[in-house]
Amino acid sequence: MFNMEIIKENSRKVYDLMKQMCHYTFKELEQVTFLESTELCLALIELRREGKLEYGKNEIGVYYVRT
Repeated sequence: MFNMEIIKENSRKVYDLMKQMCHYTFKELEQVTFLESTELCLALIELRREGKLEYGKNEIGVYYVRT
């Protein structure tokens, strides 16, 4: 099963790292956080659930933005 403490820790890490730019693609977040794709997905879901993250789409693809 999933460990919520690890997911929350990863989500805090992602959120803190997202201060550096306006928005990030999934690939950019993978590169700066060094999280595996599943771990990153769960962290992004947690941030979205907490209302700390929004996402959108442009010509490059889906991007994520801190709220």
